[in-house]
Amino acid sequence: MLRRFSIILVLALPVALQADVLSDLSKAYRSSDSDADRAALNKWISQASTTSQAQGWLALGLADFNAERYSDAVLALKKAEVGAEHLRDYAVFYRGRAFAKDERFKEATWVLRDFAERFPASSLVADAAQVRAESLIRESRLDEARAFLIRPEQGFDEADRLYLLARIAHLQSRHREAIQHYRRVYYFHPRHDRAREAEERLAELNRTMGRNYPAAPADWRLARADLLFDARQFASAAAEYARARPGLKGTEQDRARVRQAAASYRRLHTTTARNLLSGWTVEDPELDAERLYYLGECARRKNQIALYREIADQLSKKYPQSPWREEALFAVGNFYLLRNDAKQYRHYYEQAARAFPKGTHAEKAHWKVCWRAYLDEDPRRRDLFEEHARLYPSSGQASAALYWVARLAESDDAKPQAKALYEAVAELYPNYYYGGLARRRLSGLDSVAPRLPARLSSIVAALAPPRKLAPMPSRATSLLLRKGRSLSDIGFSDLAERELANADYRRPDAHHVGLELARQSAARNDHFRAMRHMKRYAFGYLRFPLDALPREFWERLYPLPYERSLRTRAQPHALDPYLVAGLIRQESEFNPSAVSRAGAIGLMQIMPATGQDLARRLGVPRFSKRRLREPDISLRLGTFHLNGVIKRFAGNLELSLAAYNAGETRADRWVGWGDFDEPGEFAETIPFTETRGYVQSVLRNRDVYRRLYDGSSRAASAPSRAMLGAGQVVVP
Repeated sequence: MLRRFSIILVLALPVALQADVLSDLSKAYRSSDSDADRAALNKWISQASTTSQAQGWLALGLADFNAERYSDAVLALKKAEVGAEHLRDYAVFYRGRAFAKDERFKEATWVLRDFAERFPASSLVADAAQVRAESLIRESRLDEARAFLIRPEQGFDEADRLYLLARIAHLQSRHREAIQHYRRVYYFHPRHDRAREAEERLAELNRTMGRNYPAAPADWRLARADLLFDARQFASAAAEYARARPGLKGTEQDRARVRQAAASYRRLHTTTARNLLSGWTVEDPELDAERLYYLGECARRKNQIALYREIADQLSKKYPQSPWREEALFAVGNFYLLRNDAKQYRHYYEQAARAFPKGTHAEKAHWKVCWRAYLDEDPRRRDLFEEHARLYPSSGQASAALYWVARLAESDDAKPQAKALYEAVAELYPNYYYGGLARRRLSGLDSVAPRLPARLSSIVAALAPPRKLAPMPSRATSLLLRKGRSLSDIGFSDLAERELANADYRRPDAHHVGLELARQSAARNDHFRAMRHMKRYAFGYLRFPLDALPREFWERLYPLPYERSLRTRAQPHALDPYLVAGLIRQESEFNPSAVSRAGAIGLMQIMPATGQDLARRLGVPRFSKRRLREPDISLRLGTFHLNGVIKRFAGNLELSLAAYNAGETRADRWVGWGDFDEPGEFAETIPFTETRGYVQSVLRNRDVYRRLYDGSSRAASAPSRAMLGAGQVVVP
């Protein structure tokens, strides 16, 4: 009686609140599969408005489908189809799929017969085509299925299409044709789910045909191995290269051997790799360059440093234009960088940057040369920084180059020039580490009038501009958003996420999709996933001032989901809560269950052994590593640990954060690598790319959190068209 009365009351609520009730009822039934929860949802539908009923029937049909009540799902989805409007493709597709699951294949093929023509923009076109093709096959309408599979407008996933063509040929005893199609799946789509099924079918045909089973083309094996290698599945790649080699000849056989060695090297099987690479001649120049590169890497790993350099020099002499020479030069530079051998690493980085100015590692190598010149007080350092900004205007280090030119100008008492450069960095890179440093330097130059020479003005003007964002979603994106919201409203957040994820993240209006995905994730308290969506769909956000975009945009990117506990745990240690938030954002992205590759756990990424020691010192009862996933425990232990590290390094945040990330021993060693005049110099000198980025990112995050949440600076409630750009705006 109480349930019935509450439903009647709910139906008198506003539409938005009714949607919440529908979502709750749908989720309850989907979670329990119980008759009682199904009846409650059915009751709601019977008393809903005409518009809401269509949503209710769709929710019921989808929940019935998940509960494997396929006959019920068919009936509910048929009713949903009438009024579903923008979700009609879901009603039709799942109705057809329910028929197929219920082994009513004739009905399934009929329902899905013209899906691509009716819903050409639907994200379900390929899925519908697959279900219909499989249903035709199960109906033994093999010729019809084959004709359907070769129609390009059906949008088939290629691996699915090939596999189903193989099944038809297999069922019709056209074994050689079946083998060809199965093999195309297995060899050219090795990471697809169908690859394992194709492998099993091939094994079946091998048993059936015996000696008549045709051998696989060796070059197909090579192609599969390359795809596995590119997917970083090195064990499988090495095995496939080994199987391919006997059937190959000439250059292809040589390539298989070199790549097998490369895969073995990546698996840390260094001796195996070295043996494969040694004692033979390779005629193809580029392949021989690759062989020499990996021989050098094997020598480095075996600590044969003289041989390592010898091979790098040999590669430079024999193949001066090969990309593998660039790889070798950069790798040797990195080797000496980690040993703080400034003369050697600058030499190799400079070779890489000059010989390959547009190469893969050019901007990184050039920056290392710039920074070493700065530390050495090289007279060319200013010219090198300017050259970096000019050559690599989109470089991640362009802001750093301008900042350090400004610092040099300031030290030379060229304050008007320094101020103009600081202003440029702060304006163009407002949420970068160097944007924050530039703002702080500007605070001491209030009375100075900025002025830039023409040379620097042209460099600043040529820097890559921020990404243009469309203030409003296009019509197509608006329709996508509507579908995603409607699916979420009926309790199917997984389908909503899949639907919204079809948006092209590179489009100027893609951030609207990211925001919707983030809202839905945050509503489930999944702030980690919300942030990931925002980072993907709103990439380039660090280039926008806070007042250029709505406040919600920034709060999704910089959330504070455990704010009370965070502030409570930071307060006894006099820790800046925004520093702690910035650290958590970088460590775990507020995922309390995060586990790093090294085994660190929780919000503040604490190693279990460290957690055990901290818990003992703090008197935390019944501690186990599982408790590191509890947000408050992670915050309690993590803030205590961070405070200790900061005290250990006398309040130097750059040094303390380096120690928190890479260990105190390394931080002690790195701080001895130079006589640093300011913390930023130490931060830029950190040799580990990950740790250097970590330190700068945490401090950048802290600044954004402070400006966003401390009340002194608030993001605007509406976007600025000047910052967003006025391109292609379509009002939905």
